[in-house]
Amino acid sequence: MANNRSNTVSVINSGTNRVIATIKGVKGAATVTVNPCTNRIYVAGSAGNLFIIDGRTDTLIKTFNVGGAFSSIAVNVRTNLVYSLNIVKNAVTVIDGKLKKIAATIKVGKQVLAGLPNTVGVNPFVNRIYVLNTDADTMSVIDGCSNKVVKTIKIGNKPSSLAINLRTDRIYAATSTNAGSVAVVDGRNNKLIKIISGVGSVGTMAINPITNRIYAPDDTTGSKNVAVISGANNKLIATVVNGESPVLAVVNQKLNRIYVATAIGESSRERVFVINGANNKIIANVRVGLSTLSGVVNEKNNRVYMANQGENTISVIAG
Repeated sequence: MANNRSNTVSVINSGTNRVIATIKGVKGAATVTVNPCTNRIYVAGSAGNLFIIDGRTDTLIKTFNVGGAFSSIAVNVRTNLVYSLNIVKNAVTVIDGKLKKIAATIKVGKQVLAGLPNTVGVNPFVNRIYVLNTDADTMSVIDGCSNKVVKTIKIGNKPSSLAINLRTDRIYAATSTNAGSVAVVDGRNNKLIKIISGVGSVGTMAINPITNRIYAPDDTTGSKNVAVISGANNKLIATVVNGESPVLAVVNQKLNRIYVATAIGESSRERVFVINGANNKIIANVRVGLSTLSGVVNEKNNRVYMANQGENTISVIAG
């Protein structure tokens, strides 16, 4: 877990739910990605630094000082290349995980100077990288073989959250078009095929690739809606009503359960609502911490980890 204010990364043992190490020297730690094949952890820093951590020893082994500010990071586990978006330089920095060096810098579209969720994504099966250019209203498609932009797609106003269904090779991007929409891009031909309106101001989306359903929480103040979209026909098939301003969704695809965190406010503890993906019914709600803004599912032990930025804690939910 990246600790931005303390310039550290916490290492948690998922078996005991305890912090077993704190890695120092990770200046401006913002977002993290892991290559499970090599047991290397890559951290993007808001101060323009990139870091490589050895997961065997939990030690910092490499630092790159690039300048600017990085907002998101993703890894291609097949090529062992890492992609991080620099929102100041409007570029993607590519790290060669094997050689531990910067392999390329790729210019993309204009960004917004703020950390946005999931603005770079990777499909390792087709070796394509997708970057949302929020101020340019576009998405850049990068060929992982050549490290070049091969397509720039107009997808709507102020695209922010990005999600990829690796099974169908469809890319979903939340935009502010029509008071909140989800743009659907066909990754096979890099074409915009659908704008799904009526979903509101979408936060972090989640996909269950097995059921081919997309979950888009509307974090508009006062909203309680999570849109359920069918990837088969690109239609809104249900709206699940839960706690105020749902901002984050994560999926356990094996259990077909969706965990949605709300954004009540800085002084109130948020809740995570659990949705049964089979019937789109809420089956539980769990009180967590303050300002829950990111989360991850460990499907091996069916546990969900929610990061509570407002109180510097991690909530662990038994799935």
